Amino acid sequence: MDNKNFVTALDLGSSSVAVVVASRGEDGKVHIEDFVISPSEGVVEGEIRNIEQVAKSVTSAIKEIEKRLGIKIAEVYTGISGRHVRSAQNSYYVYIGRDGEICQEDVQRLVDSMNNVQAPEGCKILHMSAQSYLVNDKEEAANPVGMFGNKLDGTFNFILAENEHLSRLERALQRLGIRSRKVLVNALATAMAVTYKDERELGVAVIDLGAGTTDVCIFLGDTLRYVGVIPLGADLINKDLRSYGILERYVEELKVNYGSAMAGAIEGEKRIKIPGYTPGKPQEISFRNLSGIIDARLKDIAKYVVEEIEYAGYGKKLGAGLVLTGGGAGLKDIDKFFAAETGMEVRVASADLCVDEASKEAAADYRLATAVGLASQGFESGATETVGKRSIKVEPDAVEDGPDEAPAGRWGRKDKGRKAERGAANGAADNAAGAANGAGAEGAADGTKQPRQPKEPKQPKKGLFDRFKEMFDTIDDNEI
Repeated sequence: MDNKNFVTALDLGSSSVAVVVASRGEDGKVHIEDFVISPSEGVVEGEIRNIEQVAKSVTSAIKEIEKRLGIKIAEVYTGISGRHVRSAQNSYYVYIGRDGEICQEDVQRLVDSMNNVQAPEGCKILHMSAQSYLVNDKEEAANPVGMFGNKLDGTFNFILAENEHLSRLERALQRLGIRSRKVLVNALATAMAVTYKDERELGVAVIDLGAGTTDVCIFLGDTLRYVGVIPLGADLINKDLRSYGILERYVEELKVNYGSAMAGAIEGEKRIKIPGYTPGKPQEISFRNLSGIIDARLKDIAKYVVEEIEYAGYGKKLGAGLVLTGGGAGLKDIDKFFAAETGMEVRVASADLCVDEASKEAAADYRLATAVGLASQGFESGATETVGKRSIKVEPDAVEDGPDEAPAGRWGRKDKGRKAERGAANGAADNAAGAANGAGAEGAADGTKQPRQPKEPKQPKKGLFDRFKEMFDTIDDNEI
């Protein structure tokens, strides 16, 4: 590998770990120098449960790609997923002086105030984006600069993750002597890598079908609106196949090469023979039964995807429908299945939109969508490594630490009362924001009111996590 600036992206999933080493292509897009996809252990539903197993899995992948490229990797861009990752929103306003013309400085004052918001206890804010602006409480605008008014309101979206899980990821990398350059949001990185700008403008939900989780990322008006993680993935299909007597080493191949998401389209009773536990006595399963197993579990996933989108408030607003990606998107006819189940337009996509021509073949693997997306965002941050033969020089750190850390997500296991949790968090945020700006509870010296802790979306009457628990409690008794 010649001397050049590059980034390394690490996507740690529930069934596999993907490492991508990339440089900038001549057209400014991502050029994939090399990649590795290898099995992972120690991750359950996107969350690290066994740090020793995770360290071994990552070590194996990193060493393989270092050997092939003749380099030493010192830092990586990593992503985070899991049910603790969630969205929250907050609104805030500033008053306009002078002649009432809103300028960029007024917008920046609003953004700076929101940057002072502290995360709820136990969480960290990983991403913040403006949703919309309101002038004089009545006129909505995507960009208010140049408009006239005496008050400017802004609604902002925050993506939060729990410190506990961020710390586990950091500790796993430290054991390998690797520094985390920046922790990004998997769902967002993936969505930016697989969608067109006009899809994000019209409204689209990117569904990343992983082994242990299904990430949902919603855009509308070319603005990030919502991120959620469903603790249910394609590995449920594998579990059902194993319970059918299929050996573990044949499950994935059987599912991808012979299965279909459209069980109703399978005709006849053609059967597949797979080596069994006893030599000379193969297992048999019909194409119809195989697709029936896949169909049943995908129905569960599709149902929760629809509920997640409706929970976020975008059930009827996605003009571009759904974009499916991730390892689970490789199933035959999965686009037709989701179109039938959701009533939306569906497209299956890889990360080939953000890579150069020479890398399109590699990026066509749906399993690389997140890792390529992380690499792309790494380049956008401007932080790269410089590498030569068996040597590495780390550029000065250009990435500042994120906001203060810290709550249980919508799917979280912590059974706290939401009112008490939000009340305590809001109070802490009010105090911190006031101290940061030198203002009391009534407002700052420039006439601005201090922002409060981001509010979570209203909870449904019955949480979907409760229904997940009921489903998992009875899963072993189901017959397909």
